[in-house]
Amino acid sequence: MAYVLPTQPFTSDNIPVTRICLGCMGLTGTWNPAEYGLDNVKRAIKAFEAAIENGINFFDHADIYGGGTCETAFKECLAAIPGIREKIFIATKVGIRSGFYDHSPEYIRKGVRISLDRLGIDTIDLYQLHRPDPLSDPEQTAEVLQELLDEGLIKYVGVSNYYPQQTLALQKYLKAPIVSNQISISLTRLDPIYEGAAGQLGVTSTDRRAGAGGDGVLDQCEELKITPMAYSPLGGGWLSGHREIPEDHGDKARLERIFKKMDEIAPAYGNPTRGQLALAWLLRHPAKIVPIVGSVNPAHIKEAVEATQIELTREDWYRLWVAARGVHAP
Repeated sequence: MAYVLPTQPFTSDNIPVTRICLGCMGLTGTWNPAEYGLDNVKRAIKAFEAAIENGINFFDHADIYGGGTCETAFKECLAAIPGIREKIFIATKVGIRSGFYDHSPEYIRKGVRISLDRLGIDTIDLYQLHRPDPLSDPEQTAEVLQELLDEGLIKYVGVSNYYPQQTLALQKYLKAPIVSNQISISLTRLDPIYEGAAGQLGVTSTDRRAGAGGDGVLDQCEELKITPMAYSPLGGGWLSGHREIPEDHGDKARLERIFKKMDEIAPAYGNPTRGQLALAWLLRHPAKIVPIVGSVNPAHIKEAVEATQIELTREDWYRLWVAARGVHAP
């Protein structure tokens, strides 16, 4: 019997989304729209089909990915499997322009129309603000997002790279709940696990020595029932175990510590890959993190899905945490 990828409830409506999300940033293999052609479409469809075959129903885009080609190619992916649109959850992001960020109501309203057209769909399941815009007025941003919700152009609102106070500022003016925060978190970036900003209460001297600033994002996610979506869950690919670490890599010592500990605990779990253990470490957190896996390689997609079968013990979770920090738990 084939392994069934587990799901978890998402949003206040408890939509079942898979515990692994396919990140579509590299779907077409180019950031130059002028290079986009049939080979890029074939690449995208192959990855999409592999994700579907392995049970993934959650797909994450942004309007800038591939210079817009990734959303465009996804329309072809949907056409390749008739009826699949109703069975999957599509997320995309808005707000990054060439050299600056833009959460102005005009740009957001324009952006949602462009994404809908490229994707070939009537509504976007999850619409996310890509990065905080220091020049945005949260009240105005919330107003346009609420309008898009009321018009049925989007179903849910999420943010990305938001710190807790930024999330609260937007939520103050938004009637609908913010349902997700897409953040960088992995064994090589621990900041979201810690409370408070660097140097403030909640971050111990041990944590600061370990290079952890702390931003409190996961605590807020648990408090407000916001789902954390983890981009770069394999630390830019270095935690996958598929790449040789160069001698001049700035994080070489830490990666070697992590790998050593992974290799020590792996036999207890049937010898999974290092990448699978890195994903399992995220999946073990009670905030119900959804790792976003950006591979288009069918074998790597399957490998990521199989990581959900690993249930790390509390002791092994902490062993990896200590290896990543470089200091023992106080």
